[in-house]
Amino acid sequence: MHVHVCAAGGDWEREHLLLRDYLRAHPHAVHAYGAAKHELAVRWREDTVAYGEAKSDVILPALHAAEEWAANTGWSAARG
Repeated sequence: MHVHVCAAGGDWEREHLLLRDYLRAHPHAVHAYGAAKHELAVRWREDTVAYGEAKSDVILPALHAAEEWAANTGWSAARG
């Protein structure tokens, strides 16, 4: 299990909520995101630091798509 704790109202919280809501709204993106993270988890199962670094290549493109989605839909962290 991995738990994130962050200050309410900050950029870090916003990005996590945005990615969550984007994935909820885009089932195809959930599959691609999950498959990529699973592949990395298998590859880096003995090195959690390397896994964390490698998953940036999965998260950053998804977050970019989520930002575009937010701009097009008027999404905000306050409304979800």
